[in-house]
Amino acid sequence: MNDGKWVRITYSRLAQKSTGFTQENPEKGKWVLWFPVSYGVFIRGLEEMDKITIAIAEDQEYTRETLARIVESQEDFALVGTAQNGEEALHLLRQHNPQILLLDMLMPLVDGKEVMRQLRTNDTISPGTKVIVVTAADKRELAAEMFAMGAIYYVVKPFDDQTIIQSIRTALDQEILSYDTGRESTKIDTPKKPLEHRITELMLLLGVPAHLRGYQYLREAIFIVATLPDTRHQVAKVVYERIAGEHGVTASTVERAVRHAIETAWGRGDMDTMNQIFGYTVQASKGRPTNTEYIAAVADYLKLTGGSAEF
Repeated sequence: MNDGKWVRITYSRLAQKSTGFTQENPEKGKWVLWFPVSYGVFIRGLEEMDKITIAIAEDQEYTRETLARIVESQEDFALVGTAQNGEEALHLLRQHNPQILLLDMLMPLVDGKEVMRQLRTNDTISPGTKVIVVTAADKRELAAEMFAMGAIYYVVKPFDDQTIIQSIRTALDQEILSYDTGRESTKIDTPKKPLEHRITELMLLLGVPAHLRGYQYLREAIFIVATLPDTRHQVAKVVYERIAGEHGVTASTVERAVRHAIETAWGRGDMDTMNQIFGYTVQASKGRPTNTEYIAAVADYLKLTGGSAEF
């Protein structure tokens, strides 16, 4: 059919109606459309609709360009614009309404906190954008404040490509919680936070640095064990293999990264929380728990505190 006059588009998240379309790989939700080449502008619009739209707000040129490179390396990501200060970031939000905003905290003119506040309270900006904070400020208090204002992730510099990529992909499935804005359309009244959000908050209290690759693996392992209790004794055989398959790495890579995250976090977290979860094992003389013990203890704690929205 492709005789130079037609363009073939494969997409996954657009229309769900098959009238006039050829369906391909229906189990994966893939669809194929044929359009005349003369529909150029319309076709480009369709292609963009099937991508995750992302904006970057970062005052440091090197970091801004690094984030842009990471975003542009993914075929299903679309960079709608970059900003070097908070005022430009707010303009991007109004103009493009991106699905994801990678937001630095320390920026001139308007800082990251004010951008977050405007995003949730200003009627000229859609509140649906998911915010991933990317900052050099490795401060638990600031991270907690950003989560309270609706941030999905808090990534500490320096970071690697996969941390940013995975944060973007998983952020789309996260709800924007808390932060009472006074705008009825943005206030989410939920009696209980989703498990994923509770794990994120708990890992913050445990001192696990979000920029480590093992952070994401550990987060996923805790989620699996918390939702599938039978896997708690099969972490190496089942949990690591599952995570490895999703990320295109080996199970041993996952295991080593999780170990590094646990070792790095041990002693950095909130001692009251650590004592509640691990008890006497927090004492240096008792040594650190194994990966399996750590994951199981956190999963058990989540189950025991499941009736509470706060830690």
